[in-house]
Amino acid sequence: MSAVEQQPGPHGVRRAVVTGAFAVLVVLAAGLVLLALQPRTTTATATLTVTPRTEAGADAALLLADRYTALAGSAEVLAAARGDEPALAEVPLGELQEGVEVARPAGTATVAVQVTLPDGDTAVAAANAVVGRLVAAGADEELVDVARGREASPARTTGSSSAARWVLVSVLLALAAGLCAALASALLTGGRAAGRSAGGRAAEADAAVVDDLPAFLTDPPGSSADPPRATVPPRAPGTGATAVSRTVPRGAVSRAAGSAATLTAALLLVLAAVAVGAPPGHAGSSSPIAAAVDEVGPTLTAPDATDPETTTPDPSAPTSTAPDPDVTAPADETAAGALALRSVPLGTDGVAATAAFGGVVLEERAVGLTVTYPSVSLTTDGRRSLAHVRLPTWNCLTAEPPADPVAAGCARSITEYADLPDPQLQVTRDGDRIELTGLFPTYTRPNGGPPGYTGRAYQLAASIGPDGPRRNGSTPATGVVRIGLDSASTAPERGVSRLQHPG
Repeated sequence: MSAVEQQPGPHGVRRAVVTGAFAVLVVLAAGLVLLALQPRTTTATATLTVTPRTEAGADAALLLADRYTALAGSAEVLAAARGDEPALAEVPLGELQEGVEVARPAGTATVAVQVTLPDGDTAVAAANAVVGRLVAAGADEELVDVARGREASPARTTGSSSAARWVLVSVLLALAAGLCAALASALLTGGRAAGRSAGGRAAEADAAVVDDLPAFLTDPPGSSADPPRATVPPRAPGTGATAVSRTVPRGAVSRAAGSAATLTAALLLVLAAVAVGAPPGHAGSSSPIAAAVDEVGPTLTAPDATDPETTTPDPSAPTSTAPDPDVTAPADETAAGALALRSVPLGTDGVAATAAFGGVVLEERAVGLTVTYPSVSLTTDGRRSLAHVRLPTWNCLTAEPPADPVAAGCARSITEYADLPDPQLQVTRDGDRIELTGLFPTYTRPNGGPPGYTGRAYQLAASIGPDGPRRNGSTPATGVVRIGLDSASTAPERGVSRLQHPG
């Protein structure tokens, strides 16, 4: 039997095609059933803007935006928003907390509140209710205006993006399963055909092993008492059974190549399904939060005519832009500004503190001083802590840091920032009083470029405590900050100092 005869016939090919198609339908149906069982979610986004009313409020806008970012995800604010909005009465508080995501993009005082819930109208109501509660909490702000940005609406919601990915993944896996099933069917059909062919050849060979007819004719039975033993003459080449070539049939080579190609295609389909099914990243302008902030537009937090990026410093003032402290910033894997938008959820026992301080001498010059007016914000839940520090620097021709550097004729220099989490940040609480200390590596935010470390770090300690009765979870605050050897107390004219207790 030739090699061509061992190839699966039309019946085998038809069986392989049917088997592959059946596997495709089964896997695709299973994927669609699982998709139908997945819960549907809708995401709505509303924004809150913090706009300075005065020049003093410009320095506090970022810090206040950080505080409202932390408050938006707190249990107290979410519970109050749930109570304000009747549409949220049936939504458990835990589900609402899990569905809320809050962020403040760098360089803005816009807080985006994103709520993801199964019902679209409920998600819209929840996002607007949370922002409304924050606006009500900021009604008493003196230096900044806390207002709604873009309201959430049903037309602006986004559905769950997993449905399309799941369908595509199901199709790719179904095709891979179909190819594998068709290949297995073809191999089984070809194996059975080859087994039958080999069995037929073996039977023919066994039948031609002994041919005793010539001996029977020469010496019939009874012709001799001791007949000679019959011998089998050697078989001539080309007689008897059909000779089989020992070379590998071309059909076998083609089957091996086809099997390898089919398995490779199935593997590529599986890899494509894995790549498509991987969850997308949340960073970038494609996220709903980034899109919401881009549509509203950035809210500048320091519209100061003396900003160093937009004005030329006074040539008569000292030219140094910052001191050279003894301690330099330690090497850190965290990128500059990577923690600027982060905050610690307050939970039930946390606290958010914001404080603006008077002038502190960073370095004495031969002529004049380099001073700063620190602003500090802190969020902690009792275990984790994160602090943000803003250090606008000025070069002054005075003996002491002036109360108003602009009126004193000081030349504004760069503004440095610092973000420090625990365990580098040490936070202790004594009742409502908070004390924090740490070595803060600073960075700058140049226009047109990413934040970059300055190579400087300041040993900063601050003590912040209540300065009045608590009302609606908020308490006026007072405190002292120390940088190096100099210290200063809170200055109401520089910004807001406040403690927020959501629990």
